[in-house]
Amino acid sequence: MENNDRQIELKFQKFFTANFPKVKNFAQMLLKSEAEAEDVAQDVFCKLWLQPEIWLDTDKDLDNYLFILTRNIVLNIFKHQQIEQEYQDEVIEKTILYELAEKEEVLNNVYYKEMLMIIQLTLEKMPKRRRLIFELSRFRGLSHKEIADKLDVSIRTIEHQVYLALIELKKILILFIFFLKYF
Repeated sequence: MENNDRQIELKFQKFFTANFPKVKNFAQMLLKSEAEAEDVAQDVFCKLWLQPEIWLDTDKDLDNYLFILTRNIVLNIFKHQQIEQEYQDEVIEKTILYELAEKEEVLNNVYYKEMLMIIQLTLEKMPKRRRLIFELSRFRGLSHKEIADKLDVSIRTIEHQVYLALIELKKILILFIFFLKYF
């Protein structure tokens, strides 16, 4: 029994040595990071170690399987990064709004009207399409899918335009807050 386990281990080492460089290179091509590619390649072979029925038959050409498994792990990384970015954007937005709401001097009518005017001016300076998408999203409460369907563009385009609009507004609001604090 122990001899059989040793043979399986040796076959996996051979399989690993033969295939690790191409899996890592493929992952690095997708991720543009050697360290992340190394992690992905390790994940691929950890998953394969748990499924010896896939790689024990040395007559099979597993290149396609290896590349698909690598691609799927990379796609999961991209999805996770997008979720993290959306969360960070939401936290920043809520933090700014919370800070604005907490300061009594900002809540008084003069500052409030100035802030609305600055937001309106910022929106007016945006490209028309970006402003329309942002207003549909934030002021009319439409989902990204509803806006994409209405304007006949991709959801990714809608997400990107809302993101760019939020960046512009955040820059202006941060500047506004800075001036309120120090002037």
